Amino acid sequence: MKLHIVILFILLFCTITSCSYENKYQDETSFTLKDFTEQQSLVGSPVNFDDIILRPNQIQIFDTLLITCNLGNERLFHIFNLKSKKKIGERISVGQGPDEMIQPYFIYNQKDIIIFDMITSIVSKYSIEEFVNNPDPKAFEKIKIEEQVMSEINLLGNEMIGSLYRPEHPLYLFDKNGKKTKGFGAYPISNITYSDVEIVEAYRSIFTTNQNDKVAVCHFWTDLIDIYSKEGNLLKRLHGPKHIFPHFKEYNNGNIVTAKAERGTHQDAFYSPVNVGEDFFVLYNGKSLEEPEYNILSKQIFVFGWDGTPKQVFSLDQGVSRIAVDSKNKKIYGISNDPEYHIIEFSYK
Repeated sequence: MKLHIVILFILLFCTITSCSYENKYQDETSFTLKDFTEQQSLVGSPVNFDDIILRPNQIQIFDTLLITCNLGNERLFHIFNLKSKKKIGERISVGQGPDEMIQPYFIYNQKDIIIFDMITSIVSKYSIEEFVNNPDPKAFEKIKIEEQVMSEINLLGNEMIGSLYRPEHPLYLFDKNGKKTKGFGAYPISNITYSDVEIVEAYRSIFTTNQNDKVAVCHFWTDLIDIYSKEGNLLKRLHGPKHIFPHFKEYNNGNIVTAKAERGTHQDAFYSPVNVGEDFFVLYNGKSLEEPEYNILSKQIFVFGWDGTPKQVFSLDQGVSRIAVDSKNKKIYGISNDPEYHIIEFSYK
């Protein structure tokens, strides 16, 4: 009888004091905003071009050129001159013809303009001069990816890397001819268990590389960043600043199996990581999708070294959904749709 009372008391005490195993990611390094060595408040100003900004979902900077990608428009890429604020022209028609695209994504590179079309699985490479001066630019190289990559693609040394949204690996490597060579990385491990469908949805991510030997995987639904070596070895697993975990549940609807976030648990984390030399910049949101005034626009940018060291936090006076960085002139350009689509310029130190 006394033993039962003792056990009951322990259970009651644990309930009152939340006595449970703290959920952490395996191999994680926890961080908060206090771990960043510097914080800056940035005031943005709209970039007023001589033509309207449509509905861009991506942006890239090439010296004095700003190029937007506008899905759903007849011509997908619009080129602007940042000095003159004039529109240079529009490039690449929508379609499945030899010089057309359907759902393109920039592959970060400053030497050439490289674009991956997710629908046709073709990587097209253009010289900057050709892309800017020719209304119908011709690629100097095209590579067909042998599998349907369901994400953006980045360069990693002489290889390419992207996601197939499979439960075995978060990313996969492809050689210079587009042939899949191996799975890359591993999904995070915590106290939460997932089905194959749940783990793919819970750990959706966007990533960048230093184009040489490092990959930073930035997750959408958990404030987790995994930094990998070129060989796929985990170098640093950064968790913070809110220490969010994704809670997804599998649903069966006839022949369709999917996973959705459990109500009251869904929060935005990272968007738009950008390689900036020895560092990478990434937008941080931190909002709950169930907040009455939720939007995707983020007002913080975190700066990490490629070794995972927290360096800077930029607090923006205006939210943006995607960024590009001009490290030479210390400028950050972001896309905003508040109240209409426009480009915002921030200066940083």
